[in-house]
Amino acid sequence: MAEKEATQETEKSKQKTYTFEDAMKVADDIFSLQKEESYHPGAFVHGLVFALEATQQSYQIPPQQLAEVKRSVRKYIQQVNESVKNDQLK
Repeated sequence: MAEKEATQETEKSKQKTYTFEDAMKVADDIFSLQKEESYHPGAFVHGLVFALEATQQSYQIPPQQLAEVKRSVRKYIQQVNESVKNDQLK
């Protein structure tokens, strides 16, 4: 019985683990779709919000966890923008 529970926990851990590269691949796929279909920018953003909300509810992602992901992404993008700006000044 304990072995079965350990196996189930291992499987759950595998499902929850992903890399930054995995997330960037998803983002690239989404932006490719936008370019291929030439969606109106407002409709594209609105669709992203719908997808985010539906995903959050489907997977029962706690709002705090989603907020932490958003903060870390915002911080990453700010760092990239600052780095690009600094490179342009050189």
